[in-house]
Amino acid sequence: MRIGIATSGLWRLRDAVERLAGGTAYRLRVYGSAVDAIAGWGHKPTADRARVIARSKRIPYIAFEDGFLRSIHPGNGERPLSIVIDRTGIYYDCRQPSDLEALIRKRASSPLPVDRARKAMDLLRVSRLSKYNNATVQDVSTLRLKSARREDRVLVVDQTVGDASIVGARASAQTFSQMLDAAARENPGAEILVRIHPEAMTGRKLGHFSTKELHNISRYSAPVADALAGGLLRLTPEPINPWALLEACSALYCVSSQLGFEGVMAGCTVHSFGESFYNGWGLTRDRTPKPTARRGPASLEAVFAATYFDYIHYFDPTDNTPTDFEWSTEALVRKRARALSAR
Repeated sequence: MRIGIATSGLWRLRDAVERLAGGTAYRLRVYGSAVDAIAGWGHKPTADRARVIARSKRIPYIAFEDGFLRSIHPGNGERPLSIVIDRTGIYYDCRQPSDLEALIRKRASSPLPVDRARKAMDLLRVSRLSKYNNATVQDVSTLRLKSARREDRVLVVDQTVGDASIVGARASAQTFSQMLDAAARENPGAEILVRIHPEAMTGRKLGHFSTKELHNISRYSAPVADALAGGLLRLTPEPINPWALLEACSALYCVSSQLGFEGVMAGCTVHSFGESFYNGWGLTRDRTPKPTARRGPASLEAVFAATYFDYIHYFDPTDNTPTDFEWSTEALVRKRARALSAR
């Protein structure tokens, strides 16, 4: 199979594209339309041209994305340690089916590797691993939180402006202000931490929340105004490990961030304001008006196994050969240790 690649970023990963899709990669602009399929970055705007060409030629479009254990730093400076391939849709776009949905349904109705899934989730928590792993602060003591108990703390998760997973979750920029209002209204007297996205921290992208935006929201949200006036609402731009925040808060409010699923693993009550990949399986309090009918009850172990064992593909960072979840977590821990020691 001849696979056309339209973007330079995916072209740099053509060895992974060829291995996962089972074909030979060609630059689309060079090879023209004489290809059997077209590969692109998920359903991002940068992939629109590739998807249009695939539809016009009536050939498959194959979506690729970074995996949920990606790298140390955000951005394009590091090759991802894991990659997603989806021939049906993409995990963050609920407006159509995806391979991940099918995998979750299959896991939910089949015998599960429950012990492996639970050990894997424990490994993520203990190793403090997430998509990006450049946090230099490993506990919340530096935040000098006002509330002494986890039950009195709430985490609100921001995302970057224009993130394709927001519109893919049938949400919008307005959803974030509505979510913050709900978090303040439903948790009077609680301390509310707003987690800034790692790429917003570095200045690469913009987020939906800033000091100015919090004050703008407070003009029409009395609960947000009260929380601000009481010193109970604050941004957390500090480079703190997300697991430390998750374990410090009892409730989490999110739209479609991966952190929402990690919050489920950490035992948080997760309020999902977008139709994310973990929404609709009975694991979260879904605040979406029209949850997709394609989903149904599934255990945390089933969703985790389908996502981290079946859907995500892992690669050795030294020679780019395939590996598995457990090996990749150990490799990422070692890589993070080297990066921190080099600071």
